[in-house]
Amino acid sequence: MTRLDPLPLPPALVSLLLASEDVMFVLNGDGEFEYLNGAAAALLHLEAHEALGRPLERDFPHLLSEQWYTESRHVRATGRAGAYDAFSPAVGGWVRVSLTPHGDSLAVHLRDVSSMKRKAALQQITADLVRASSVPAVLTAALTGAVPVTAATGGVALRLTPGGDALTCATPPCADSPVRLPAGQVPDPLPLGQDHPACEAVRAGQAIFAPDGPHGRVAALPLNVDGRPWGALLLTFGAARAFPPAERQFLLTLTQQCTQALTQLEARRHLEEQAENLATLNRVGQTLAAELDLRKLVQGVTDAGVTLTGAQFGAFFYNLTDRDPDGYRLHVLSGAPHEAFAEFPMPRMTGVFGPTFAGRGVVRAGDITRTGRYGQLGGIPPGHLPVRSYLAVPVTSRSGEVLGALLFGHPDPDVFTDRSEQLAVGLASQTAAALDNARLYQQLQDSHALLETRVDARTRELAEQTVALEAFARFTEAAGTSTDVRTLARQALTVFRRFFAQCSAAYYERSGDHWYAQVWTEDIAPHVVQSITAGVPADAPAFLEAAGTHAPVFVDGWEAGEQQVAATEEYGTVALYPMLVAGEIVGMLAVGLLDTRVWTERDRAVVRAAGRSMNLSLERAEVASQLQTQRDTLQARTQALEAFAELTRDLTLEADPHALIRRAQEIILSLLPDGYALYWEREGDRVHVRTQVGQVGSDDLQRQLDAGLPYRTTLTVRRPFESGEPLYQDEYDRGHDGLQGIVEHISTTASLPVQVDGTVQGVIVVGLFGQRRWNDTDRALLDTVTRSLSLTLEGAQKARALQERTQELERSNGELERFAFAASHDLQEPLRTITSFTELIDRRYGPHLDPQGQRYLGIVTQGARRMKGLIDDLLVFSRLNAVREPLQPLNLSGPLQDALSQLQAAVDDAGAQVTWDALPDVMGIPGELTQLLQNLIGNAVKFRRPDAAPRVHVSATRRGEQWEVRVQDNGIGFEAQYAERVFQLFQRLHLRDQYEGTGMGLAIVRKITEHHGGRIWAESTPGQGSAFTFTLPAQPA
Repeated sequence: MTRLDPLPLPPALVSLLLASEDVMFVLNGDGEFEYLNGAAAALLHLEAHEALGRPLERDFPHLLSEQWYTESRHVRATGRAGAYDAFSPAVGGWVRVSLTPHGDSLAVHLRDVSSMKRKAALQQITADLVRASSVPAVLTAALTGAVPVTAATGGVALRLTPGGDALTCATPPCADSPVRLPAGQVPDPLPLGQDHPACEAVRAGQAIFAPDGPHGRVAALPLNVDGRPWGALLLTFGAARAFPPAERQFLLTLTQQCTQALTQLEARRHLEEQAENLATLNRVGQTLAAELDLRKLVQGVTDAGVTLTGAQFGAFFYNLTDRDPDGYRLHVLSGAPHEAFAEFPMPRMTGVFGPTFAGRGVVRAGDITRTGRYGQLGGIPPGHLPVRSYLAVPVTSRSGEVLGALLFGHPDPDVFTDRSEQLAVGLASQTAAALDNARLYQQLQDSHALLETRVDARTRELAEQTVALEAFARFTEAAGTSTDVRTLARQALTVFRRFFAQCSAAYYERSGDHWYAQVWTEDIAPHVVQSITAGVPADAPAFLEAAGTHAPVFVDGWEAGEQQVAATEEYGTVALYPMLVAGEIVGMLAVGLLDTRVWTERDRAVVRAAGRSMNLSLERAEVASQLQTQRDTLQARTQALEAFAELTRDLTLEADPHALIRRAQEIILSLLPDGYALYWEREGDRVHVRTQVGQVGSDDLQRQLDAGLPYRTTLTVRRPFESGEPLYQDEYDRGHDGLQGIVEHISTTASLPVQVDGTVQGVIVVGLFGQRRWNDTDRALLDTVTRSLSLTLEGAQKARALQERTQELERSNGELERFAFAASHDLQEPLRTITSFTELIDRRYGPHLDPQGQRYLGIVTQGARRMKGLIDDLLVFSRLNAVREPLQPLNLSGPLQDALSQLQAAVDDAGAQVTWDALPDVMGIPGELTQLLQNLIGNAVKFRRPDAAPRVHVSATRRGEQWEVRVQDNGIGFEAQYAERVFQLFQRLHLRDQYEGTGMGLAIVRKITEHHGGRIWAESTPGQGSAFTFTLPAQPA
């Protein structure tokens, strides 16, 4: 324990105090340390014994707050315990300081209560944010809660300016607010591009914690509303801060709550604004709906617009293009006298006014004098209204007609907001409806006088539309049945003639760098027909645009010279509609009107409808054509394959390749018109006809062909011979082969190389007497025939080679079997002589021989015995190849019992145990199956382990139409790598002095298995035994 004098405390309690995470120490009457635990020593960055005796207030003032001096003296003076909370920079958070006097000594206990403080602060901030009903209230609640709990020296909320290029103070301008920063510490506004933590946090969208730096010790917390940067909270601190993780998490949570509150306020403000806009527009709409006087109506609209948008000036210009194509008339003015515009011309289609009067949308500018639209105006003329903020909205009817424009202005920049624009747009919509109503009312007033005229005009119009619709119906009917492009084009041109009184139309197709008219209406003058059939340059402006955009082009005010279409000066407007099939332009539909220079929306709609219908018809025709081609190709391939299916069935009968080729020629001619087919093969520098089907139509030509032709000059044969590719001649080149004068009756040829194993063996030349273009279907047919012929020839060649090889092997095997059988029999006689005389020597002279002689005699006897075994096995093996007995039904237990009888002595001598399960009925040869089981069980007994009696088990399992028979033993086994080698002739895995045998037993087993149509395999592990499994056919049900 670290103190000046030992305290009378239990050792356990002393250990607990030393190990506590709370800071605890005792000061004597002079304020010097007389005890401190480990946490206190760590706070001082000293060893405990180094701090003993040192005065706290003199040596460690940086650890003390103002409250320490007050509270510690009060406790010493009163002798009563006290406590207070204070922020400790050394601890990095809030601590609760408990003071307990004892005589002259003072016991001090410090506990970290930061977590509790932050939790309480967040609860209070959450409650304040729920009650906050404005942006300043939200920001004040967040900062008021954050500054005390973090012991910040100040805090401020910064918000992006409307331009988004700077931050400005967003907290209430209260000089005595505890959350305000000292004046001048943060510039207002603060450019967003500056190197400041607040700017960096907004730009990066991440909190910035700066323990120290050029801008002091700060925490900058970005605020994002609806996913967009809004501003930041900035806290400053007097002393260096470490910003521990818990404090950072507190500030991030605070930021999230503040962001949520701002988002909710923004949503509430937006809804209220929308409701206010709708209410305002509803009031204005009710007023407009009741007003039918045109001037009063638009004056009321303009006045309301000035009020709603916050403008200083407003004007309504009425569209007079139907009476005067060059201008607009000022109808009403609001916020300034009408004379303010008296000396200035009316607005034209300039960069400022053009988009509005053309109905292309709203134009809003914070300062119209600083935009590119202001252009050549170069400033405001003297006496003109001083406009900088500018808002212009087109007034468009339900039919799409631009009735006029509402223009609003203000001398100051950046006056009009999104809300101003929304209100202006809504007002323009209501104005359009009101203007429509006013015009309808005026028309109603005049309708009595014009009723009969309008009825007559409408009757004529309906009659014209009926005729046009009948034409369109005929076109639709034709489009559904016809696939001819020009027929469809004629029907489409008829539709245009019915719809438009003064109309010409033509259908063009492109060839090279010109468009050529293919079909045109009858009204087109001959000189115009001559011009359009002579070709229009592909780079003619309108044609180039339609081809490049793949969209209709409507040209108002047609100029023949400019458009590079000669003799078309009489047309006022022209429309071009590109015809697309599979993304490629296949034609161009052109429509020209004589009686107008402007395309109306109705007229454009007619062109688009007819163009779309014709385009769909072309696509349908193309799909039908492709499907027909595919059907024809498939049918041709099917015919060829069916014919070759018959040909391949004769493969075993037709051994002669030329006979197969003749059959292929017959198939080709059966699928084509009148002609002939010649098969050529090369011999040296000449080519000769090997097979011919059909007459060539000329005796002279036939004599030339029979004699053969020079290879070098007979190009019809030579080219496919060398390239390996077919040669199709839609029109036969009669000078191709040096046969001029005798081939004039031949029109079309196809030369088809016949390949076998990738080498051209010859060429089939098909000649037709009638004219024919080789289409995709023809080529597919001939390609299928030649490919099938090549495969057939390769198959025949391989079949012949296989047959010859099989015959050679059978002959060789027969000779070997006969040799083995004869040799075995011939060897028996000298072997019996050797054996007999060896036995005679042993009986008569054996007792008189010395040990060396006895050993020699034993070697001779043993060799004769092995020789006999080998000869017997050879006889068995050769007999298996020579004699093929038929399979017969039997139960496998019979051969097993016969095999065990043959092995009885060996089994008894080895002490072996042979067991078996119920064995199945199979198809087999009894003697061979006995030999098979005898060899397998005999091996199991022979190759036994010296430390274990042989155990052999026979079992069987049904596998479909076969039985798997398994012979399992516990013998010496062998490595898996020898599982195949053991079945080979004369193969032994052990020395003869270890295990006797000829090396033929398992070869005989495999041969017997093969005789029965089965197979055999081995599985073994050294020292654990082997398992031999073979298959036998099951008896039929």
